[in-house]
Amino acid sequence: MYTPYNMQPNSNPLKNHLIAIHKALNSPVFNLNISENYPWKSEFTQLIKLLHNVLVLADQAGKRVDFLDDVGVNGKIQDITSLINWMYDCLPGLSGEKSGQLAANRLNRYTNEGWGYFANGCFFSVGFDDEQAFFIDDQRVYLNRHIRRAVSELEQAFSL
Repeated sequence: MYTPYNMQPNSNPLKNHLIAIHKALNSPVFNLNISENYPWKSEFTQLIKLLHNVLVLADQAGKRVDFLDDVGVNGKIQDITSLINWMYDCLPGLSGEKSGQLAANRLNRYTNEGWGYFANGCFFSVGFDDEQAFFIDDQRVYLNRHIRRAVSELEQAFSL
């Protein structure tokens, strides 16, 4: 049986990006119980860059991933592709002094259902248990409901 986990690198940039995305998603950094001290910010940044690249390729091929489920639009975002593009565009502005480090006051995460305020004053809410939400300012992306679903829809759209 063919699964995305046994995809081999080739000359297809979309497929190569998906291989890298699956590798990132399977790393311990995205486990629900990982410590805040673990370097998840640089891994998240890399994941957003990879996902942005495949979503751009899909959009250019006329196969835009455009679901809206649980996408917190806040007047800026149209669909999941727009959300990832917005987050990607924010990454250079989030760069810290060290390579791969991001400013703690703009990039946050929250695990499981809950709500509150981050230290930067941004309100957050996560509507699901067993879910990780990542925030840049007030924009939220869910690991399972958004990122994993987008990858799945890409693989279906391109029969990978």
